[in-house]
Amino acid sequence: MISDKQEITILPIYFMFKEAKTILSGNIKQEVKESLKTLDIALRRNFKAYESSGRVKEPLAKIIRTGIDSIAELDFFTTAVYDELEALKLYSDKIKEQNDQLRERNYELKLENQSLKF
Repeated sequence: MISDKQEITILPIYFMFKEAKTILSGNIKQEVKESLKTLDIALRRNFKAYESSGRVKEPLAKIIRTGIDSIAELDFFTTAVYDELEALKLYSDKIKEQNDQLRERNYELKLENQSLKF
């Protein structure tokens, strides 16, 4: 990279994740969405300034335009990931419920089997 990356441990999302211990936390999801929205607004404002002055062919304007497109892709990807995580969480809960039912049925069958032995 050309410039140094910001230290992740000083970002608000790091503390939220450290506290929640999961990315499924509503606060983390909201923070990601808000960060993407803020970046999108800032990039669009910068690009608008280039558009209004007729300088959209300049390299920096092209980089900003690419950034806007990348933010849109990240927003889509983030939404898709969270949707998939929610579906997996629901599936996991369903499997746990089925497991509990099977354990209960297994216990009933053991009791029945013991009673038949006597």
